[in-house]
Amino acid sequence: MTRTRKWLVWIAACLLLLVTAVYFFDWNLARPYIARKVTSSTGRSFAINGDLDVRLSLWPRIIANDVVMGNADWSKDPIMVEIKRADFRIDILKLLGGHLAFPEISLSELHLVLEVNKDGVPNWASDQPGKQQEFPAIAALAIDHGTVKYRDPTINTDLAFELNTLAATRDDPESMLEAAGTGRFKGMETKFHARGGALLALHSADRPYPIKAGATLGTTKASIDGTMIDPLHFNNEEVNFQLEGSDLALLYPIAGVPLPPTPAYKLAGYLSHSGDIWTLKRFKGTVGNSDLSGDFSLDLGRTPQLITADVESRSLDMKDLAGIIGADSGTKTSDKVLPTEPFNLDKLRAADADVRFKGTKIITEKLPIEKMTAHLIVKDGTLKLAPLNFEVAGGNLVTEITMDGRKSHIVTHADITAKGLYLEQLFPASKINAASAGTMGGRAKLDASGNSISQMMGTANGEAALIMEGGTVSELLLRLSDLDIANSIKVLLGGDKQVPIRCMVANFKAVEGDFKVQNLVLDTPKVNITGEGNVNFADESLHLKLVSHLKGFSLASLRGPIVVTGRFNKPSVRPDMRKVVARGGLAVVLGVLTASIAALIPLLDFGKNKDSNCAALMSQAKSNVGIKQSDIAPR
Repeated sequence: MTRTRKWLVWIAACLLLLVTAVYFFDWNLARPYIARKVTSSTGRSFAINGDLDVRLSLWPRIIANDVVMGNADWSKDPIMVEIKRADFRIDILKLLGGHLAFPEISLSELHLVLEVNKDGVPNWASDQPGKQQEFPAIAALAIDHGTVKYRDPTINTDLAFELNTLAATRDDPESMLEAAGTGRFKGMETKFHARGGALLALHSADRPYPIKAGATLGTTKASIDGTMIDPLHFNNEEVNFQLEGSDLALLYPIAGVPLPPTPAYKLAGYLSHSGDIWTLKRFKGTVGNSDLSGDFSLDLGRTPQLITADVESRSLDMKDLAGIIGADSGTKTSDKVLPTEPFNLDKLRAADADVRFKGTKIITEKLPIEKMTAHLIVKDGTLKLAPLNFEVAGGNLVTEITMDGRKSHIVTHADITAKGLYLEQLFPASKINAASAGTMGGRAKLDASGNSISQMMGTANGEAALIMEGGTVSELLLRLSDLDIANSIKVLLGGDKQVPIRCMVANFKAVEGDFKVQNLVLDTPKVNITGEGNVNFADESLHLKLVSHLKGFSLASLRGPIVVTGRFNKPSVRPDMRKVVARGGLAVVLGVLTASIAALIPLLDFGKNKDSNCAALMSQAKSNVGIKQSDIAPR
């Protein structure tokens, strides 16, 4: 036998002895060593109280019974992980490279406690300072009768789950991992159910992981159905998504998405997730009586997070937008007409946004709105509507608003322009509808401070004006405005006619919510109506007086000014009875004393009033707030 052959025989014999020794080695002797190494690495007590068996190969198979890992010392549960039987394989090549990977894991009677203490420290974090744990790669997972508890007192959350692997059936040829849970999430009663691939590749782009899940959190319900590329890191989802609930605003405490209050809603779309960006594409659904569709995305990688959306409604009920414009919820306690419910400053600062909206058909109770477009931009706590455009009464109402919410009180600037509004379309249910198509234009430029619509209007400073040139108005309405009895009877007997409008001007100056009349004129060839007074938005009170000046003779006119008083919620429109009674009383006295035609003298009106200087009034209104001639031209 040659020297070389002797060496080969000796090496083969040693290997045979080593394999035999390993094969017959009692691996239970290694349990204390393994326990010390795991405890040293994790900072948690660890023990394998049952048999330990190792079957060597390129992917060694390890079977451990009665595995127990201790919990953090602050937990009320002394055990964090308890497993009746753990059967798994380890990838030796990756282990030699410093990475822990499991081609297969099968767990029986797993009991796991995951929790966060009051200081926000999780129990799965290592107790070793500066030690960062890498989550191991798992290629296939099966669980038989498992439970998981999750507690986080910092967000009022306490959940309990049951986990099981369902055997393959004719309908489902592959086994499935099922999870069902109940408890409390962020203070809301919660139910959860999910079913996904079990003995399937959990981390493989070649074989996406199927998932179907549904959850109920308070009044909010959500479900997904689709596939995931990286479920262990919750990334690269491609799922059908459904969401419904009583109020979209409730998504803020659930997911941190700052949406306004809404009526009940139901939405469905295609949810995808890559990196920090969540996208809901081609969603459709309803909010209240309105339909909605479009795309929505949320970028969590920015600070603050960024919301981007492009939304459309074919039929929009304006009542469903009440929460967006700050209207009061059902908890309203004041008697004010203007909304007193404050805007949520936390939501305004929680996210930046770039949202475009288009409403094709608008449903309102009174206003003749046809279409609506809006571009909402929120950046660093400042909100801009640039612009909000309504097609209304044959024209446009264009609003540009800036709301700075970076301080305790929102500072607001509003620039509102009315263009080419038709008077008869603006009040379709009114007798004014008999007027012909005179067009109106106007503008308001206001600065205000406050966290609700009521506070903003109650502190507003600026100017507002509305002007109209051309058109006609009912002669009967003009006569009645002066309590012109004689000419009103004449109109009633001979038929109402249309009187041309020379001009209409309403010009106000606002100081701390008090809108004082600068000019208020409706001038026609027969009557010139002027107004004075103020409208106070701070206390929602009306103090207006309208005076008619006849330009022609009237046999019997009480010439009583019309006064508008009261509160916004209960206005009063009536003649100024002091002057009416005075003129009527004088006529009665003369009638008693003279018993003649002299009794009519106090009621005679010779109509010597002159035309208003329409050109000057309109020029002043245009100058004050920047109304353009094109604003009062037909659209």
